[in-house]
Amino acid sequence: MSLVSYFLNYLHSQAMTFSGVLDHYGLAVVIIALFLESAGLIFLPGETLLICGGFLAGQGTFNPLILFGLGGFATCMGWFAAYYMGYKIGLHWLKTNGKWIGITAVRLQKTHQLLNKYGSIVVLFGRFIVPLRQLQGHISGSAETTFHDFYL
Repeated sequence: MSLVSYFLNYLHSQAMTFSGVLDHYGLAVVIIALFLESAGLIFLPGETLLICGGFLAGQGTFNPLILFGLGGFATCMGWFAAYYMGYKIGLHWLKTNGKWIGITAVRLQKTHQLLNKYGSIVVLFGRFIVPLRQLQGHISGSAETTFHDFYL
């Protein structure tokens, strides 16, 4: 058995494990998980549920275009929510409580300068690094990155 077929069999078995949940609750589980994961809840299985939803769409359970469209929409809305939370309460919260999680004024200033100088590039590459992907909106919002730079 080749490595590719082993991997596909493993993914199929995981999809069948989640299929009971997805059959019962439908696309709502996938959409809510993607939204919450994009809004900053780290280690939520949004991507895993999306893959399982894709397997089920391939079997005809879901419409793949609706899954793709709603998945993209939920992810974008999660990014917007995280950015908004970071923009509205993030900087004030970090200045008052950051010392408890290792964020000092110097680190905050360096992050602010980095995002102001390379905003869209940092955001682009941050989308591919877990858990930075989930925290990207909060970080960008609290560093007062422009919305244009945040949402490429």
